[in-house]
Amino acid sequence: MIYKSRSDKIYQTIIHIIVILVAITAIFPLIYVLGMSFTTKAEMIQRNYFVIIPKEPTLEAYKRIMASSVVWHSFMISVFRSTVGPLLSLALTTIGAYVLAQRTLPGRKLFLFFILATILLNGGMIPTYLVIKQLGLINSVWSMVLPLMVDSFGLLVIKIFIENLPDGLIESAKMDGAGEWNTLTRIVLPLAAPALAAIGLFNLVAHWNSWFDALLYLNDKSLYPLQMVLKNMLTVDSISGDNMNGMLKSTQAVSTETIKMATVVIGLVPILCVYPFLQKHFVKGMYMGAVKG
Repeated sequence: MIYKSRSDKIYQTIIHIIVILVAITAIFPLIYVLGMSFTTKAEMIQRNYFVIIPKEPTLEAYKRIMASSVVWHSFMISVFRSTVGPLLSLALTTIGAYVLAQRTLPGRKLFLFFILATILLNGGMIPTYLVIKQLGLINSVWSMVLPLMVDSFGLLVIKIFIENLPDGLIESAKMDGAGEWNTLTRIVLPLAAPALAAIGLFNLVAHWNSWFDALLYLNDKSLYPLQMVLKNMLTVDSISGDNMNGMLKSTQAVSTETIKMATVVIGLVPILCVYPFLQKHFVKGMYMGAVKG
């Protein structure tokens, strides 16, 4: 018993050490970016551009970002696509999942096959671009929203979630005179809230972090989302546009790297603020939507 108890303690200690190391590995880049965003130019040069906790923190980089119309406009574009996109996606995905959850639906297996095929197969970049062009969505904010309106993976998860609901619950609602729409909105949606929150979080993060679709479909830089502006800031030394050039211009107070790191922080804050409110639904929604009882 003593040997077993000692082995358990050693095992638990090793597990705790591994978890702590993984947590440090995940958190360290965030701490580094945050520390660099408050660092003065002199301290950054003195410490060879590696600062975790600045000795004399400054808000100059954030002040310059707040004064930039380019960043604010791109931020609002990201807010728009990250709000409208997930809402439209959840609406269409939920309706599709509810329809496919009906076992009496004619051709149900064929529809499920086509949906599964879209998960396993991809049309490719060029065919997708040609479709977007033929729809007249080039240089439109909707080119970043409409292609993601139906989430095939989320549709299957919500479908399985609905199928796991008690059959008597939906049947009793229909016996009381509730139509399909009332059954969906008043019975299914409240019960499926955990699954919807999980899928909605996936969509929200995907829309907020996306920049490649803006690179493909947008030529007007005034329509760039925040992540596209940030990508340009991190990959090139100068950005076309007087406002952006002025913001990235190094001064005695802050360097270009400090401004870039501050912009990264601003891009992270909205997701970090939203995630805690949806976290409690995340594991439950994915578990109940992935296991069929």
